[in-house]
Amino acid sequence: MRIQIQLAIDGETKKTDVLEIAEHKLGEMTDDEIEQAIEVKIRTWVDRMVQVEWEVLDE
Repeated sequence: MRIQIQLAIDGETKKTDVLEIAEHKLGEMTDDEIEQAIEVKIRTWVDRMVQVEWEVLDE
């Protein structure tokens, strides 16, 4: 199964990627289980791609 995802910041696409889940790993999963597997795969991708840094400028 191939899943295309896009990361957009302020409405502008910054990154596009295709994630793959091997069909044999999906096996006999229900639709809900497949959806959960996709969500986990996407969250893992986002965790790798997105970093947020901040600092206090004024108190």
